[in-house]
Amino acid sequence: MSRQPLTRWTEARALLRSGPDEFLIIKTTADPSANYEFPGGRVADRESPEAALRRLCREQLGVTIDFQIGQPPFQYAFGTHTVTFRYYICSIRAGEIAAVGCVEPRWVARAQLRDYIFDAPTQQVVDWLVEAPLP
Repeated sequence: MSRQPLTRWTEARALLRSGPDEFLIIKTTADPSANYEFPGGRVADRESPEAALRRLCREQLGVTIDFQIGQPPFQYAFGTHTVTFRYYICSIRAGEIAAVGCVEPRWVARAQLRDYIFDAPTQQVVDWLVEAPLP
């Protein structure tokens, strides 16, 4: 019996800030049981994480972003696949948030982020955001 090769990819996510203590979260599906997440998603072949995040924020939210600071990448193993996550603290350069390619975009106070349900790797980021001092 041969083992299936482990699938790997990279995801880029925006920690979009409104003021010092509000962050934007979204759902990508209207399913009421879907988890919340930060805007972004899978990086395409031959695309940098930064270029992917610019594209995904336009596609999901209809906004152009500016990068303020990138966080160190981390990997999460889901069993059959491993994802490398790249998170960036960002601000909106142009446009107004609109649910173009997502549902339920909402600004949430940093202290209230734990009131929402996220998947395990995103929950690690939420815990860091709530507990760490931010620039």
